[in-house]
Amino acid sequence: MIKNLYLNSFTCFGESTFTFSKGINVFIGRNGTGKTHIMKCLVALMKANALFEQSTSKTKDKFGDLFTEKLLGYFKPDTLGHLVNKYGTGTASVKVALESGELACTFGEKASLAKTDNNAYISQPHFIYIPPREMFSLFEGFISLYEKREISFDETYLDLAKAMDAAPLKNEALKEVQDMLSPLQEKWKIKVLRKGNRFYVIDDDKEYEAHLVAEGLRKMATILYLCINGELKPNSVLFWDEPESNMNPTLISIIVDLLVELAKKYNVQIFVSTHDYLLSHKLSMMAEYAPDESPEMRFFSLYKAEHNVEAEVADKLIDVMHNPILKEYSAFFDLENEYMTRYNENV
Repeated sequence: MIKNLYLNSFTCFGESTFTFSKGINVFIGRNGTGKTHIMKCLVALMKANALFEQSTSKTKDKFGDLFTEKLLGYFKPDTLGHLVNKYGTGTASVKVALESGELACTFGEKASLAKTDNNAYISQPHFIYIPPREMFSLFEGFISLYEKREISFDETYLDLAKAMDAAPLKNEALKEVQDMLSPLQEKWKIKVLRKGNRFYVIDDDKEYEAHLVAEGLRKMATILYLCINGELKPNSVLFWDEPESNMNPTLISIIVDLLVELAKKYNVQIFVSTHDYLLSHKLSMMAEYAPDESPEMRFFSLYKAEHNVEAEVADKLIDVMHNPILKEYSAFFDLENEYMTRYNENV
């Protein structure tokens, strides 16, 4: 489990500490308030730690080199120093507290490598990050293309493609994960098939190439396949950036049910960034009105305050003052009333 994250002068943040729920953590906020940055920072440190375990060199410099590599790959700045807040102290600090220890690094505006005191692998859960754009139809040839050419995808897409490249589980191992998918497959009875380097969806016994399936359905199929091949499993960590993109409300509601099932029944710690009213408020309603049926949840509302981003934290959205999603829906409701009033006056 990820316990907390400390940031100082990292990208848009001043000095902030985020203490996470062991269940579902939801980030809301306007564009540019650092929702994705928080998740990518967590993933970069944990990925560096995972690579450090495999490395024959167990030195501070090696860990710093791996973290630098992941930051550059995930954020794609021109230089490492561009990730330092321009209104901050001139030195960025990040620290993640896991149940078994801490991962921490610092780097300055002119630095080419991050510095750290970590010289040993820290035990951590398995994790997977799902970026906003779907990979289901892009998978064919993506890994070899990414490794040979400069393309405009950050490295989180390469990580996802490699996770999808793992073969499906079978026998008892497959049976163990199939129950995880019940909220999805009870309402959307599909199967996912891989032939060679292409993915297919089987719906109502009809087979469709990934490119012929709507993008929202491709994202759902991706989650399905990641469970089938064991990359998303019990006691792991799921990072999902804007799961609602290109989804209709019916699918978003299914996603919420799936997230709740994964967190409550299978001990998956979940981090989600969203702009969606239905996703965020259905989770909040469950936390408020059905706490016994819901996993532990925490909502982080990020907002700009002068030169830095601040965070408001609550276990229910009703306790959050800065809620841009609700604010826009309220403004739309007021606009509708204004139009109706003007219309009735002219009738």
